[in-house]
Amino acid sequence: MDTMERDPTYIAEQVKFIRKLHGLTQENLADAAGLTTRTIEKIESGRHRPEEQTLRSIARAMQIDVKYFEKPTPEQEARQKAELERAPRKMVLVPTQPIRTTSDFLGVFEARHAFRIDTSTVTADEALETAAAMTDYITELNDIWDDCPRSQQLEYARSFVDLCQQIEQHGYVCHIGDHHQRLRVKDRPALVFRVGVMTIQPEDGVVGTRYALIHLEGGWESLEADRVLRPSDSA
Repeated sequence: MDTMERDPTYIAEQVKFIRKLHGLTQENLADAAGLTTRTIEKIESGRHRPEEQTLRSIARAMQIDVKYFEKPTPEQEARQKAELERAPRKMVLVPTQPIRTTSDFLGVFEARHAFRIDTSTVTADEALETAAAMTDYITELNDIWDDCPRSQQLEYARSFVDLCQQIEQHGYVCHIGDHHQRLRVKDRPALVFRVGVMTIQPEDGVVGTRYALIHLEGGWESLEADRVLRPSDSA
């Protein structure tokens, strides 16, 4: 995208539109895109011309083409908005909690049908190895957790917290949460799965709950209650 073709006012309108369409706060969108809340605030002010990489980060998080931020013809704009308005049932905003103690881990990690893991924001070379180890650990642990006695679960939790502490030394925080997703099957009751989510986010001075934006594939849909998590907070 040529820098001269960017219209900061139009980009601001588009970012606000897609954020509010999905009931996201500026903080939610920043979390999903690996950006700071301040960056989203500046873009939405319409007085800041964002870098292409910033727009690509937002587009990747929302699973849209970066050309969405180029001013289209009226016909193209109508088609874009129609597509976006169909998208919420394929997305889930998941609250996640930081894991810093064994109690934190035990409080959020329970048997689930599957686990989603996102380490895409980890870019520091020294943190990549730890992130890979955490991914392997959660994947294996999810498969055996139900068959372990409580004492063994406690040991596994302690080991994972050690990995969380290691990655915090590199400026990242591990968060875990979960969501439900539904698959409609003709002439049968809908299948509803509980799916765990682990994300590793840059610390950025943010404490407490953060939010992961999940895109559902195939015939899976979000539950309506999960589509707009905190509409009253949308700026």
